[in-house]
Amino acid sequence: MPILNRNTLPFACPKRTRWSRGFTLIELIVVLGVLALLTIMGMGVYSHFIDRAKNTRAIAEIRVLEKEILEFWHTNDRLPDSLAELDRSAMLDPWKTPYQYINFDTTSGGEEIRRTTGKKNKGKGKGSGKSSSLNEDFDLFSMGKDRMSAPDLSDPSSQDDIVRADDGSYTGLVLEYKS
Repeated sequence: MPILNRNTLPFACPKRTRWSRGFTLIELIVVLGVLALLTIMGMGVYSHFIDRAKNTRAIAEIRVLEKEILEFWHTNDRLPDSLAELDRSAMLDPWKTPYQYINFDTTSGGEEIRRTTGKKNKGKGKGSGKSSSLNEDFDLFSMGKDRMSAPDLSDPSSQDDIVRADDGSYTGLVLEYKS
């Protein structure tokens, strides 16, 4: 009867070295750690691209709304009282918040709620130069990612807002707006 040992078994490898036995637990942990680190870094880049895409979508939708408002104005010789007159009251921005529209002629307290460029940069404003409002006709904006806003653009809650400014000459992020 033959003696069974490692060298005589048909499935055993007589010349196995230390490096051919497989991965150690520490090697597996290191590989998983590197994969986790790469995943976390990728998520940061991915979320940045998602934010940019949402901002671009909000800018495009604000421009469409502005065009519809101006069309309404030319047809009816007045601005709409609200987005409901344009059948757009249910329209939501990319962050699932309704777009904000303020008609200064019909909104009570219109002067207090006008969007301004803040204390540092006076708005363009027309006329006497006293006005620091962002627009003279109407305001149209999205409250942005944080879903908060303030009339003063220098307020931190307004920094991520997407605004229509200078009576339609600029549409974009408050952070990138220069009056």
